Amino acid sequence: MDIKNVFSVDTVNMKKLFADEQEKCFYIPAYQRPYSWKKDDINRMWEDIVYGLEQLGNSEDYITFLGSVITMHDIKHESIAPIVRGETPSKVMVIIDGQQRLTTMLLLIISLDNAIRKKLTKDNEEALSRVLETLTFVSNMYKSPKNYGLNKSRDYPKIIRAYDDQWATDDDQEKYDSPIARLLKEYINFVANNKNKRKTFVYSVDNVDKDRESHKGINANLGVFKSSIAKFLKDKLDIHKTMIGKTHLLDIEESIFSGADGEGGIKKDIANNQDQKEIFILLLILRFVLQRVFVADIVAKKEEYAFEMFDSLNTTGDPLTAFETFKPKVVEHIGLEAYFSSSSKKHMEQIEDYLKLDPKRRDASTNQLITTFSLSENGKALSKKLREQRIYLRDEYRKIEAKEGFVKNLAIVGKFYNIWNLSNNNPDEIIVNELKNDKVALTCLQFLAKKHIIAIALLSRFYSKSLLDNSNADDFVGAIKTVAAFFVLWRSVRTGTAGIDNCYRGLMSKGVEQPRVRGNDGIEKAQEAILPFCRQKNENNISLKNLKTALRYFLFKGATDGVEIYSKETWLDKIKNIGIYTENKEVCKLMLISAFDGVVSSNQGTGLVEEARSGVSETLNKSFDYLFFQSIEHISPQTNNWSGVSDERKHTLGNLTLLPKSINSSAGNRELKEKELMFKALSAKTLKEQKEHLKNSKVKFGESTESILAQSQHFPYLESLTNLEDWGDEVIEKRTENLGSMIWKKLAVEWLGFEK
Repeated sequence: MDIKNVFSVDTVNMKKLFADEQEKCFYIPAYQRPYSWKKDDINRMWEDIVYGLEQLGNSEDYITFLGSVITMHDIKHESIAPIVRGETPSKVMVIIDGQQRLTTMLLLIISLDNAIRKKLTKDNEEALSRVLETLTFVSNMYKSPKNYGLNKSRDYPKIIRAYDDQWATDDDQEKYDSPIARLLKEYINFVANNKNKRKTFVYSVDNVDKDRESHKGINANLGVFKSSIAKFLKDKLDIHKTMIGKTHLLDIEESIFSGADGEGGIKKDIANNQDQKEIFILLLILRFVLQRVFVADIVAKKEEYAFEMFDSLNTTGDPLTAFETFKPKVVEHIGLEAYFSSSSKKHMEQIEDYLKLDPKRRDASTNQLITTFSLSENGKALSKKLREQRIYLRDEYRKIEAKEGFVKNLAIVGKFYNIWNLSNNNPDEIIVNELKNDKVALTCLQFLAKKHIIAIALLSRFYSKSLLDNSNADDFVGAIKTVAAFFVLWRSVRTGTAGIDNCYRGLMSKGVEQPRVRGNDGIEKAQEAILPFCRQKNENNISLKNLKTALRYFLFKGATDGVEIYSKETWLDKIKNIGIYTENKEVCKLMLISAFDGVVSSNQGTGLVEEARSGVSETLNKSFDYLFFQSIEHISPQTNNWSGVSDERKHTLGNLTLLPKSINSSAGNRELKEKELMFKALSAKTLKEQKEHLKNSKVKFGESTESILAQSQHFPYLESLTNLEDWGDEVIEKRTENLGSMIWKKLAVEWLGFEK
């Protein structure tokens, strides 16, 4: 089968799409939804065009791409109803997808055309006569001449809608009731009437018989364009200057613009006449639209083929996401025939599969995906603005040579986003294949996925590395732990973020030119420069070693608040005064999970722990939201301060522990003696021992509390809290240092590579 007999794909400008074939018209079939674009959509199209005009100063081959249009050439006019046989245009294109863009483009054309015509005095026409042929091309965009009989003709609207409209040369048979067809017909008649010269076109909905709201909507959009054009003429003087300096890019000959001597021509006229200058600016906008605004024109031979393309592109009548406008560019570059068997198609389908997982969040998911991808791909920090994201994908794909790598990385970021989301929602799906059964890495990933989205771009690069055939994923799981450690050490010493996001952005885009670290001896040591971690600048040489060095450097010199962390002592000195429970509960929880991992009670003081043998009290491999330590419990209560603990110490690390949610609710604001008994019961090694503690104590619990205690698991780390007699600020501070030392050894030394 020759694919050319199924589809044709071409990238065409507006002149070729609308005007080059005068009798080519568009037909909106009955199953298409009504025109629905609103003010935001109109502004988006206008902003894209204005951006394109502005970019002429930076790139002489700049174009604006508006996405794809899918049509079917209805040779036999089988889709047209009602129809007057013999009086249809010679070429009818049935719109399968793209009616919103096509309709809106004609509204823009009419708005620009009328803005020019109402300024055309005799003097202005004479001064600009050699560039006014633009208006001839423009008229062919919104109307199509139908010749019949001797010296007779009738101009048809360029777009009409099934059932509402009917092309015909006879007044009694023609019918234009849809909003776009009625508006186009009125404008055709308006321009043809010489009495309307220098008048503003006004679309009236007073005599509309049905669907008045749709007519009001299309009229409102016409008004948005009119206002935007007027504002552009008034405010965008810098872009005017760019346009006038680049008239040759819009096919205006230098001799016409500047005259034979370089000082005359249109250049001289517009310098002395504001009306003529504004007309010329509007003509330049029209020329830009005609010549440099493009769509991917996908034409199917049969309607079923068109629908297949429609489904594969997943286009909708809603505002197009950045991904939706990007996909036609990929198809266009590869070519439709080659696309179906290409690796890029596989990657694009992987992205679509991810975006389909939560249809209600499709726009938000696409937004997050593109902003993260730009950081992963070339270190660019994108905003959440759809326009900026669309332009980014379009321009970056156009200029990069290895285009398949670009698309592949977008798919990898999407796949990692799915892993990121599954870490908390369905961890069983990723623990074996993606994390190689590293349960500690899963706990860290679950922690990061709570709110540290800035780390996704960086981690996606290590995930990409793990997908290589010769990779064992060690660097990937190591990077997850390293980033978790960095985030904890950074956030645990301050009440704000202190520019942590900029550390990630800098590492992705620039690397670290002169990293320095300071050892326990206080001596600073220079390290080798670290290359950027984004794909385009460093595709194959990212390493866990360099990541650790960079993040240690950021802890030392990267914070905007000037806090320097380069040793256990500098970190412990800061955390003892931070109410980590109120500042960041997720960070607080991972600190406690890390502090209690592989420890037993110490006899060196109340609440203290020490390192145990391997396999004892493993908490880090239980998952971040493990049932039996879901809640953070204050030892000295938050409200009823039975022990006289100061407010400064109440929310610090030393006054906190982990408990199941059910026990936490029961413990609440109990006195220390009651909590002491609870901790004894929970740290008891046998049920018999637990019952003896409960029986021999003067403190008594209700049946429900005792039942909860009996059903809970063994908590060895609570054994250190079974004697709270001297609980107070001094004990809390010592315990903060003790737990902090355990955390430092695990996170800073083992995961981040600090000296002991």
